[in-house]
Amino acid sequence: MNILSILQQQSDFNPTEKLIAQQILQDPEKILHQSIQDLALQTFSSTSSIVRLCRKIGLKGFKDFKLQLASQLHHQPEETLFVDADFPFSEDDTYTDITMKLRELSIHSLNQTASLFSDDTLEACVKRLTTAKHVGIFAYGDTAIPALNFQNRMMKIGHHILSAHVPGEDHHLANTFNENDCAILLSYSGESKNNYHIAKILKQRNVQLIVLTADPDSHIGKLADILLPVALNESKDVKLSTFSSQLSMDYLLNALYSCVFVANYEINQKKRIQSEEQFLNDRF
Repeated sequence: MNILSILQQQSDFNPTEKLIAQQILQDPEKILHQSIQDLALQTFSSTSSIVRLCRKIGLKGFKDFKLQLASQLHHQPEETLFVDADFPFSEDDTYTDITMKLRELSIHSLNQTASLFSDDTLEACVKRLTTAKHVGIFAYGDTAIPALNFQNRMMKIGHHILSAHVPGEDHHLANTFNENDCAILLSYSGESKNNYHIAKILKQRNVQLIVLTADPDSHIGKLADILLPVALNESKDVKLSTFSSQLSMDYLLNALYSCVFVANYEINQKKRIQSEEQFLNDRF
C-alpha cells in the first residue's frame, strides 16, 4: 500500500478528508514531526476526522499512519543509502574510505531512526517506566550491548532495570512480572523465536511491553503496547557487523533515558552528580 498514492487518488474522500490529504501531500516530511492536533488546526478539522481518514485507508490511527509514511518516504531514491549496511567496507578500502563509509552509515541510521518516533511515543514510554513497580529489559545477541548501556545509565539515577545475564534465565525472569510492571524488549528483526516466546509470556501476564524493532509488522512488533521503531538498513542474512542496528538501538535508548532524566530533572541531576563524585573519590 502506497499511502501517498492513495491520498492523491482521494477515492471516496469527503471534503474534509480531501483537505487533510492535500495538506499532507504538500509536505509529507513535515507531517512526521507534527502531532495530530497540529494537523487538525492546519486543516480546520478535528482529530477524529484525521483518525477516520487513517482508518479509511487501512491504518489503525495517526501514529500508525506516521510509521507507514516514514517507512515509505525513506525508501525513495533521495533517501537511498549508498553504503551497504551489511558489508560497509571491503578489503580494497583505505582507512579513510572505511571511516568515511562508517560515518555515512551512522548519520543515515540516526537520521532515519529520529524521523520514526514522536514526542507522544516517548512520553508514553516515560510514563510506563516511571510508574511501573518493576522494569525489565530483554535482549538477545548483539542487542544485549545497547540494553546493558541503558541499564547502566538508569542505575546511576536510581532506576533498577532487571535483566537476566545467565543464558536461558530470561524466560524465568519474564514469569516474575505482572500487570503492575513494564518490560522493554529489543529485537531488530522482530522475528527472534527466543524473544517472541518472552514477549508472549509478558503479554499473557499483562505486562506493559515496549518494543524496539525495525519491523512493526513482525511477530514481536505486533505484540507491543508501545513501539519504538529503528532504522531498517540491515538484512536478516549474514553481515560483517550490526553497525546500523546497534547504533539505532543505542540512540533510541539514550533518548529514552534522557527523557526519564528530564521528567524529574533536579532529583536525577543530584543523584547523577553524587554518583560521579563517589567514583572520583575512588581515583588516585
